[in-house]
Amino acid sequence: MVYNVYDGLKKGEVYMRLNSIMIYYQLSKRFKINHAQYSQRYPVGRPVFYEPSVYTEGRAVIVDAKDALHCVNRLTGCVLLIIGSAAAACDRGNNDIVFLEEGISEKTLFNVLTEIFDIFDSWDEELNRIVNGNVGYQEILDSCRMVLPEPAALMDGDFKYIAYSNDERMYRNFVDDMNQLPLEDVNDLTSMPGFKELEQRREAFVYTAGEVVIYKNIYHENGYVGRLSLLIEESQEEAKTEYEKSVFDHLAGYVERLYDQCGGFELGPPRLADLHHMLKKCLETDGADEGELLRLLWSNKNLPGDVYYMLTIRENILQRGKAYNMRYLCSQMERMWPGTYCVTHNGDIAMLFNQNMFSKSTNLEFHKEMVYFLRESVLAAGCSREFTDISCIRSAYRQAEFAMEMGLRKNFTYCYHKFDDYGLDFLVKYGVGNFLPEQVCSRELLALYRYDRENETSYYKTLLTYARLQYNAVASAKALYIHRSSFINRMERIRELIHLDLEDPEERLYLLLSFRIMEEYSSKSGEK
Repeated sequence: MVYNVYDGLKKGEVYMRLNSIMIYYQLSKRFKINHAQYSQRYPVGRPVFYEPSVYTEGRAVIVDAKDALHCVNRLTGCVLLIIGSAAAACDRGNNDIVFLEEGISEKTLFNVLTEIFDIFDSWDEELNRIVNGNVGYQEILDSCRMVLPEPAALMDGDFKYIAYSNDERMYRNFVDDMNQLPLEDVNDLTSMPGFKELEQRREAFVYTAGEVVIYKNIYHENGYVGRLSLLIEESQEEAKTEYEKSVFDHLAGYVERLYDQCGGFELGPPRLADLHHMLKKCLETDGADEGELLRLLWSNKNLPGDVYYMLTIRENILQRGKAYNMRYLCSQMERMWPGTYCVTHNGDIAMLFNQNMFSKSTNLEFHKEMVYFLRESVLAAGCSREFTDISCIRSAYRQAEFAMEMGLRKNFTYCYHKFDDYGLDFLVKYGVGNFLPEQVCSRELLALYRYDRENETSYYKTLLTYARLQYNAVASAKALYIHRSSFINRMERIRELIHLDLEDPEERLYLLLSFRIMEEYSSKSGEK
């Protein structure tokens, strides 16, 4: 096998190459280091003894002190290991150089170096086995015990943990019940100036925000998808920090390889990422393939005929500048409520919610749970009317957006706004547009209409007659050719079936508009 993580690798070499800080740090745990000069630019292969007659490049070279000057001038791209003290003015040339305490035999130094390279070779071989076999991200992190003194973690771009080392302190302080970084920590981080720009940093780096952490970004097709992290002590020596950064730089290559192979952090099909992508596309693009969205929903255990809602969620106007990471909230809500699919859309969160999937997994009432969550998080949401035809998804999202817009205007202290509460406002402002009757008309009237069709009754006609005759019971009974007492009985039954406040002028107006829209639609479609 050939390792190609570091620049300068010789074709055909079969050993992992280590840079000077990796060698320096490992040696410093065994021996006293008198002096070191390193740039980390030179990844080198296994140790050799210096021989003046043999040209050596790109290796860890054990050098006798008397040959030091000759080596510096003659060798290139090496890490020179010299037993003894450094000269007052030591020039390392195009190499890195480490001086070790006197009294160490060159044979002992060679054996220790060989052992160090053996450890890293074993680690690298294990990483290759894991990635080539699509074993998993947790196994990648577990393999780091060979070379990393501190517990590490891997999280995605939404602050969800993909894998982390088994460490009690880290688990207790930095992992919540949803297997994510706690929301308070996420908000603290994302509100820090310049935190978003850190996603562009290609090298491992140290970041301080309460805790001191080494980060290494993970990329897929040049886009940021996640991050390796390592919690360190504030007073930690620089050499140890640089060593851990070098280990992360090497490790990240294998994480990215596995990500490329699997198409994400989820190893098993069907991938939720595909559904997210198509949901976002359907909301943003006219003529998007809603059939593909339906196929992805079915592959994620949604069933034909399931009842959906669309919601839009944003920061509440009373929030007073508190910053949220919307992508993090998306993943958090998906874990809280089965049957929810969330994406960011125009700065807000768009949620597709499957009522059937949610009801199968819990006895909780979703809309109540949503209200509690919104209040706790100081967020606001608009909710559409229910629908079963996935081709109505864009219309449903328009309903949710309008409910939010009108709700915040009329009832800005509320956090949850349903389209059904503002259906009349929509008709007054926009008319019917491209909406179907079941998307804009009075829910109560629609329910009565369905009841008549299922039970062969005529309550819809009774209520229509009553409304047209200005709610005059005597005139309505005469128009329907029934006795007044029969009409009164019908109206009592209608009130049992639906909840209409006919004393409310707005309710009356909404009812009349709904009757008119349904009549117009019936005449166009030939329905009776």
